[in-house]
Amino acid sequence: MSLKQPKPLPVVHHRRRATTSRSRTLPWSLMRTNRWPTTTTVLWLILLLIVASVVVQLRLILEIHSSRHGGVTLHETAALRRTSMQQLSSLRHSSPACQPHWSVALPSDTFVTASDIYSVNNHQHTLINLSWNNTLPFSRIYFYHIRKAGGTMIRKYLKKVALHYQIDLTIQENKYAREEVGSHPHTVYVTNMRDPVERSISHFKYEGRWDCQQLVKNDSFVPTEYNAKPFEAWRETKGFVKSPCDEPFSFTGCAVNCYIQTFAGEGCTSNEWQSEYELALNRLMRYNLIFVYEMFKDEGYAQAIEDFFGVEGFNQASDMFCGWQAHEAHKKVPLVVGFDHVMRLSKLNQMDTKLFKEATDCWGGDEVEYSFPKANANRFAAQQNRTVVE
Repeated sequence: MSLKQPKPLPVVHHRRRATTSRSRTLPWSLMRTNRWPTTTTVLWLILLLIVASVVVQLRLILEIHSSRHGGVTLHETAALRRTSMQQLSSLRHSSPACQPHWSVALPSDTFVTASDIYSVNNHQHTLINLSWNNTLPFSRIYFYHIRKAGGTMIRKYLKKVALHYQIDLTIQENKYAREEVGSHPHTVYVTNMRDPVERSISHFKYEGRWDCQQLVKNDSFVPTEYNAKPFEAWRETKGFVKSPCDEPFSFTGCAVNCYIQTFAGEGCTSNEWQSEYELALNRLMRYNLIFVYEMFKDEGYAQAIEDFFGVEGFNQASDMFCGWQAHEAHKKVPLVVGFDHVMRLSKLNQMDTKLFKEATDCWGGDEVEYSFPKANANRFAAQQNRTVVE
């Protein structure tokens, strides 16, 4: 009788957990194992130590160099930038578009240009410095007219306001906003804004596609698809094409970042419009009122404006030069703008869109309440020989 051979026991294979390339090479693998560090890990540690040492030395050299040349340290510059951006962000809810007021903006201590902001070498770290006087009466209105944002209607309305109170009125258009807010005493400063992309397209339809002078004065001129300028050429006008920094900005023919250039007063940039954006926002926040084109159809908004000035007649139809002729031309030859062209224009206007939203993004929901103060005739000082300058 033969004995049965016992069945062999199953062999259990203990698999070793595979290590990823990340855990084999990165220094923090030392914290997850008791094994001696590999040569690769040691090399990683040495490399990181060298890089960290170089960074520290470079920062030290730069700070010493800055202090020797009458500047400020990198830490101070970064702190100033953070403080300024916090101040800019906090201005949203006190924007003159959202909360217009009757305070007189006092002039800045020094006139600031975009190149002065965060200038390390000359110590001109100028931040937002809003100062107001609540006692001075107004004897003048200054209106900077943004093109294709309801400005013609606003001009007509402000003439009524100035006539009602017998005060001066100054209207500026096309060139940059030359008058520094607060530089003229007893003045209420107002301007208007519209979504930058929508405004740019409207501007193109008004005078970019065909020459307004041809439409109005040349009876033999017939607008056609063949003599029309293409939209893609429009977006490569002012704001896109680089211009000399010493050349004053002009709103005529501007398609890209027109708001920033208008209120910063410069048609060039060295840091993607960031300094110009901060300067433009600084100046806009000193205005008393910003008209928002998108709100004009709201009866509550129109009533709030009339209550603010104490004069009726806001948002009444008004004629503009070339308006009817341009409208008829587009009826005959409709404009078709491709989606890719609109997206390109939107991308080019990113900084202007940021400025527009910062200044006007304060209403939400279906029912909007406008916290505009009521008019008070005592706020105005009538002028015997009042003037209207356009």
